[in-house]
Amino acid sequence: MRAINKRLGRKPTMLLGLIFIFGSTLLFWFIFKVPKIIPLPATLIVACVLLGIGTSTSNICSFSLTSDLIGLNTECCAFVYGIMSFADKLANGIAIAVIQQFNPCTSSSTEKCSLYYREILSFIPAGVAVLTVLMVISIWRTDIGAGRHVQIEARSDDLSISRSYAARDEETDERRPLIA
Repeated sequence: MRAINKRLGRKPTMLLGLIFIFGSTLLFWFIFKVPKIIPLPATLIVACVLLGIGTSTSNICSFSLTSDLIGLNTECCAFVYGIMSFADKLANGIAIAVIQQFNPCTSSSTEKCSLYYREILSFIPAGVAVLTVLMVISIWRTDIGAGRHVQIEARSDDLSISRSYAARDEETDERRPLIA
């Protein structure tokens, strides 16, 4: 992810992950029509792999964007990441509870059950991906984390802080400390 983020940037990398999610939702939606071309187990594996690549990419990019937003305000970063994690767990728990509450599956209704889960695996990731695309487009021109790279220069009598904004094309090593 580090190499892709350096080459494309965080927002295009997020959109790339969302393309994988859209691909998986299409495969899940047409899962019963694809076996004429590809066997059903292979289609399921490909759809799940695409969904995994897309969700992990978008998750990593969202945490990277959050890190950029926090910038040098490190005194609040634990709170921000804690709230993000709590909101993620709460939203996932509510979604799972709602999905299970409306589950039409019984021991005799296998067709109804398979159609229900096909819709769940198609509409929920696609809906979240559409919302994410709209959010990324809304912040596309925003230079998130522009003031993140601050260098502190030590002088003999005092410390002075000078800001140096890293150029987009400049190679920066993410393992290097932000404050030198």
